[in-house]
Amino acid sequence: MKIKTLFLFFLTIATLHSAGIFAQGSDRISAKSVVKITTKFKGPDEKGQIVTKAGNGTGWCWNNSKQVVTALHVVAGIPVKDIKVYTDKESKSSGVVKIVKVLKEADLALLELDTDLGLTPLTLAEVDQNSTSEFYVWGFPHGIFQMAGDDIRFSRSLDASPTLNSIINKTGAKDEFEVQEYPLPTAKILRVSSTIQPGHSGAPIIDKSGKVIGVADGGLRSGTARLNWAFPANMYVPRLLNSNDPAPTTTSLQSNLYSSYTVIPDNVSQEEQNQIVEKEASENIVGNDSQSISKTWTASYDEILETMYEEDRNEIMVISAQNGINMDDTWYDIYEDFNTGATITIPYGENMVYDNGWFYVNNESNTLHYSSLIFNAGDYENAKNSAYQVFNDILNSKIYVESPDLWVVSPDVPDEDPVVDDEAEYASYFLTRYSNDEKNLMLLYNAEIEGTNLLVVMMVCDLNKLQEDNYKKQFLHYTVALNLAAFAGY
Repeated sequence: MKIKTLFLFFLTIATLHSAGIFAQGSDRISAKSVVKITTKFKGPDEKGQIVTKAGNGTGWCWNNSKQVVTALHVVAGIPVKDIKVYTDKESKSSGVVKIVKVLKEADLALLELDTDLGLTPLTLAEVDQNSTSEFYVWGFPHGIFQMAGDDIRFSRSLDASPTLNSIINKTGAKDEFEVQEYPLPTAKILRVSSTIQPGHSGAPIIDKSGKVIGVADGGLRSGTARLNWAFPANMYVPRLLNSNDPAPTTTSLQSNLYSSYTVIPDNVSQEEQNQIVEKEASENIVGNDSQSISKTWTASYDEILETMYEEDRNEIMVISAQNGINMDDTWYDIYEDFNTGATITIPYGENMVYDNGWFYVNNESNTLHYSSLIFNAGDYENAKNSAYQVFNDILNSKIYVESPDLWVVSPDVPDEDPVVDDEAEYASYFLTRYSNDEKNLMLLYNAEIEGTNLLVVMMVCDLNKLQEDNYKKQFLHYTVALNLAAFAGY
């Protein structure tokens, strides 16, 4: 059942950001020194099968006109013949690319081009981790050949010098990074609260004067939400020139977890590879010109549990165990809104549809309805008020029941206390309602607020069908997906 036009109201208060709308002046000039990096390598696909992949990253000119800085995980273990560097819109491309220096601590690599692409080396600048100034990340998200500029926000940190360990110490990736030997958990980072997109690995974060203050890295997820960070450029990039770290001989952990890649047939030409990447990027977008989300990856139940914080992982495992259902064979498609950093997860293979500001999915029998709404409410207080306004309008809509009075609170399942941290401008609400009629419906409503942004995920199911094993598993599949909706972490 489609969400009707009553929700159009919420579009009128949405002040959606457009990528790069604030980026003007010196940072645009510096963007001319940013390049796209493509790679080709073997690795596992979503099902674990070894396939040929086209990888995508971003780099930028530094030191001299033929040298480019990027993230080490973009090029690690890739034969030089399978690394290509392009300027914007593929107007010029390099021939042979050499990896001349690597700095494992900060996941950095220095490439040397055999072709002068007319790039101007960028300069570096220091930055305060807690700066509220305007910064922009310029790069090539999702393998597209059209450069994009997005505004970047730093999260406030009580630690004057936060390290990567502050992000990964609760995840299984810490051990994996230590075995891989890059980046190091002790490396200093810039904590990023906005979204660094797949394909932005290695991209410069530029201030209004056009200087590079950070190198976008990312690299991990917590469940399905991104964990975002960058490395301070002024601290680490100059160290590349004198580094004696050996270049890795195998592809990186991050090449599968975070970098943008596309599965391609063996032995395709570079031109065919680029066309396949562009086509996939276009097909994975749902929405319209004013609002859209992109499918960025597909993950198994086990993969999602692996990267979650321990307390979240245990909670989901308890839910599955209590219901006596094995979820190990379930898969999930992850969509992201790059303007707000919101992540929406749905069961694998379901058809996501956009209608009047909402993204929705229904199961084949039309007995499970899953909907998501993302918008910028203008300010934090308005976002909190809108969370309840959206919920009340859903109850009053008569879409699922004949009268709003039929929605009741169960004494056995009272509403959870909201989580509200006004200082951090974060709030989360989880509400449940039941229909007091023969339909016997349950409505789950989850709203999360980060700053001015609101993410709503809701589901309506048929409790009469929960006696059926297949429906019960499908319900859990959708419920796990709903609980994974979140804003990008940091």
